[in-house]
Amino acid sequence: MTATNLTKPQQAPSSRSGRGAARCADIARLQPHADTSATGILKRSEEGDAEREAERKRELLMHAAYQIGRHLVDTAIWNDDATHCTWLGRRDIQDREIAGYSDRNVAIGPELYSGSAGVALFLHSLYKMSGNEKFKNVAIAGWTRSVHYLKTNSFPASPISFYAGALGLLYVGHRLGYADSAARQRLAPGLTWLLGQLDRGLATQHSLDVIGGNAGAIGPLLFLANQYRIRRCRDLAIECANEIVNLGAWQGEMCIWSAPKIHGVELDNPPLTGFSHGASGIGLALLEAYRDTGQKTYLTYANGAFAFEEQLYNPDEGNWVDTRYPHFKRDGKICGTFRGAWCHGAPGIALAHLRAMRLNPGREQFHRERLSAAIATTRKLMQQKLQAAPHDATLCHGLFGLSDILLNYALQEDPALVQECQDQMLAYLQRFASPIDLPSGLVCGGYSPSLLIGLSGIGLHLLRLANKGKVPSVLLLDAETLV
Repeated sequence: MTATNLTKPQQAPSSRSGRGAARCADIARLQPHADTSATGILKRSEEGDAEREAERKRELLMHAAYQIGRHLVDTAIWNDDATHCTWLGRRDIQDREIAGYSDRNVAIGPELYSGSAGVALFLHSLYKMSGNEKFKNVAIAGWTRSVHYLKTNSFPASPISFYAGALGLLYVGHRLGYADSAARQRLAPGLTWLLGQLDRGLATQHSLDVIGGNAGAIGPLLFLANQYRIRRCRDLAIECANEIVNLGAWQGEMCIWSAPKIHGVELDNPPLTGFSHGASGIGLALLEAYRDTGQKTYLTYANGAFAFEEQLYNPDEGNWVDTRYPHFKRDGKICGTFRGAWCHGAPGIALAHLRAMRLNPGREQFHRERLSAAIATTRKLMQQKLQAAPHDATLCHGLFGLSDILLNYALQEDPALVQECQDQMLAYLQRFASPIDLPSGLVCGGYSPSLLIGLSGIGLHLLRLANKGKVPSVLLLDAETLV
C-alpha cells in the first residue's frame, strides 16, 4: 500500500443501483435530523458533559466502596482449614459496676447488625457490582462462620430477629446463593439448619419491634416466601403479625404496645415512637402483612399504631418526641427530646411513611404529609452533620443512615435528589485520607467492620449511591425491595 493509499480514501463508485439509492433515501427519512443550530450543539454538549460527570461520580463512589471491600478481605481472620473467617473490631461493653461504657477489641459476633453476616452481605453486594470473585469467596466464608457460631455458642437474640438472629443469616445466605448453583449447594446445609431455628423463634423470649423481633421479621419473611418459595416463611410472617395484634391495647383510636411487650424485657420506658423500636416500625410491618393477606385486621391495627405516634408529633419540629425522656404539652403541642436517626426520630419514621403510602392508599395523603415533614427534617439534620466535626458516619444513627433514607425517598419520589445525595457523600469523603478512616457508630468510638455501626454499612451505602438503588437497603425491610 502506498503513502497515497494511507492518506487518501478510495473513490466511491460513480453510480449505484436504483434499488440501493432508494433504500438509502428511505433510511435517511427514518432517521431524526440532528439539530445543527448553536442551541442544539450546546445542548448535546451539555448532555455529554452531564453523562461524563455522572460516570465520574459513579467511579469515585465505587472506588471508595472497593477500598473498603479490599480492606475487609485483607483483614479477615481465617480458621485453620480456610473455610471460615471473621474480623476484629471494637465493641461497646456496658458494665455498671466498672463503667457506663468501656471497650474491648474482640472478634465480632455472628449477626447481621454488627457481626460477620453483615460484612458478608456487603462483600457479596460488592462482588455483584464488581465481578471480583475474592469478595464472593470471603463473603461465603464470613457467612459460614456466622452459622457455625450460632450452632456452637449460646446467643441471646431470638431466631426471628432479622438484625440479630437466625433470620438475618437466612436472608444473607439466600442472597449469596442466588443464581449461583455451586454456592447454593455449599450453603444448603446451613440454610436448612437456619430455617429450622426459626420455628422456635416465637416460642422463646423475643420482642415485637423491628430490631429484635416480629416487626422486623415480617417483611424479610414475606420476601423469602415470595422470592424463594419457602412456604414456612410466609406462615411464620402471619404468626408474627397475629402476635402483634393480640398484644395491642386500644385507647380510643390509638393502639399501644407496652415497652416490655415491644422489647421482650422489663423496661421502665413508656411506649415509644420511631422505626426501629417504636410504633411506626410496628405499623409498617402490619401494613406489609395486610398487603400480602388482605386481612383488614392488620390494617386497622397499623392505623392504630400510626395514630398513637401522631399524638406525639410536633409540627414546628417536624419530628416526633422521644418518650424515653421527659415530655410535656405546651400550647397544645408536644415538647421534649427529638432525635434524628434511623433508629429514633424523624428519619426512620420517614421510611415508614414512604412505604406506607404504597401499602395504604386509603390514607395516602396523611402518610405523604408526614413524609414531607420528616424528609425536610432529615435534610436539615444532614446539613447540620455535614457542617459539624466528623462523628458517626454509619447507618444506624449516623450520617450515612440519613443519606440512605434520603436516597430511598429520592428513588421513589424525587429522582433529582439522588445527585444531591451523591455530591454530599463525595464531599464528606474528601475530609478523610481513606474511607477506612470514617468514624464508627460505637459509643466508645474506634474501629468497627460491621454493617449498621461500621465500615460494611458505609460501603453498602456507597454501592447504593453509585448504582442508584440497584443494591437493596438494609434499613427498609419490605418484601419488594430486599432483592
